[in-house]
Amino acid sequence: MVALLVATAAAPLPARENPGEVVAVYSSVSPAYRRSVQADGSFKPETYAFGEGGPVEGRRKDMTIDLLRFVDVAQIIARPLAAQKYLPGDPKKPASTDLLIMVYWGATIGTDDGSSSSEYALAESTIPPPLPPPPPPPDASGGAAMSVDPGVSGAADMGAQRAAAHDAAVSAQDQATALMMIANHRRDRQDVANATMLGYLTELERVRAFGTAAFAGPRRDVIDEVEESRYFVVLMAYDFPLLWKHKERKLLWETRFSIPERRHDFGKDLAGMAQGASGYFGRNSGGLRHTTLQGHVELGDLKVLDEDVGAKK
Repeated sequence: MVALLVATAAAPLPARENPGEVVAVYSSVSPAYRRSVQADGSFKPETYAFGEGGPVEGRRKDMTIDLLRFVDVAQIIARPLAAQKYLPGDPKKPASTDLLIMVYWGATIGTDDGSSSSEYALAESTIPPPLPPPPPPPDASGGAAMSVDPGVSGAADMGAQRAAAHDAAVSAQDQATALMMIANHRRDRQDVANATMLGYLTELERVRAFGTAAFAGPRRDVIDEVEESRYFVVLMAYDFPLLWKHKERKLLWETRFSIPERRHDFGKDLAGMAQGASGYFGRNSGGLRHTTLQGHVELGDLKVLDEDVGAKK
């Protein structure tokens, strides 16, 4: 679904109590996309229609997301877009609209609590306890009788039992190691999926190559952010006339921004996320960036006209 939107803006709400909280932003621009600059140095306004990408599937339930409708999300994002001279197109003249901005949102499934996964739990349960120490050798003080024949003294049986226990322990350890490898592989795949969705992939690959202790801190910071659950929004701007007339999708720019899920509420923080990331709308961020989570804003009524042009991610 594509929605041509017109929103009226109200005054911003007071700033957050913790203005130092950050929004991670990644934005890239096609070489074919250039914004025109006006005589005063500001960007020439461009018009857009919103496309409903919707909440990303495959995540756990989260009421701070699930209660939001597409219109709610679009209404909040319209204001920071307007600050960057991206304005809603005329619903009566859809063919004159410049961009189709697809909107996706959701929460990643973090792996920072990977020790609770089923593979890790099963692996830990299969690790055998350490073998007990061998019994003391017999002596002549009144204990077990000494003998030069191990078969008579029972040493052979004890040796066989310990050998069997050792073999079982090795087998169990091998199974535990295999399960750990499966869990680590799944964790790595989830990390890559999260990094791709959040715009961290290039940065993650870069810091993973750091091998010296001097870069341990930056490497750990990036990995920690990828592995924690994060609320995110993805905006993907397509050439609307090309899509409208020829049904051809041409991506012009995309912006991905996110905040940690812990201690945040997506519905309450979405406006601050979008406002903090808005300086990168339609611009190349040059890699992963961090900006301040801004104060909340409220918008007025939103007028929506649905037009199906077959746009899908």
